[in-house]
Amino acid sequence: MKFKEKIMIFLAAFLLSMIGFSLIISPSAPILKVGKEAGYEIIENYLAK
Repeated sequence: MKFKEKIMIFLAAFLLSMIGFSLIISPSAPILKVGKEAGYEIIENYLAK
């Protein structure tokens, strides 16, 4: 394999993995925000307030 082909395969894999991870994380972003706001408190108790 030529060096240019290796670089293109690496870049394609990198872009696909970044797009995939961003699609996985995007629905869970509000959950992370609530967790940060709750701090060390149990999230169920924080949401009940």
